[in-house]
Formats: sequence, structure tokens, C-alpha cells
Amino acid sequence: MSTMQHIKFVELSSRLIRVSRTPLYSSKYSKKTFTQHQLLVLLLLKEYLAEEYRDTIGLTEIMSTVREKIQLKDVPHFTTK
Repeated sequence: MSTMQHIKFVELSSRLIRVSRTPLYSSKYSKKTFTQHQLLVLLLLKEYLAEEYRDTIGLTEIMSTVREKIQLKDVPHFTTK
């Protein structure tokens, strides 16, 4: 698979999550480090790539375009839920 396919998948996933009206945070007391939208896109990317979450996070660290598309300043640790 090419990187362009990954980027298109991330863009599509991000749009669908926004349209679904999923709240940005699960609670008003959330840490607000990462939004539920960002974490859900990473989870969908993990399934799309058929990789473990740890490997997906490693790829996200390398792929700056994906981080820009979902507006990630920092990459979450692979144990982040």
C-alpha cells in the first residue's frame, strides 16, 4: 500500500468521525491531551493496516502528513486509551 492511500483513509475517517457528532472528549474532566476524534482515527488506521497499535503509533511518528491531517502535536504512547 502506498502512503497516499493511508493519507486518503485518514482524511475520510476524520470526516466521517466529525459528521458522526462524536464528542471531542468523553468527560468535562478529561485530560484534553488527545481528542476522541484523534484516537479513533488512529484506531481505525490500526485496523486498516492490520497492525498492532504499537506498530501503528510507530508509523504515525514517522508519517508527519498523517499527524498534520489529524492535528496531532504529540504522538500518543501505545498504551493510551
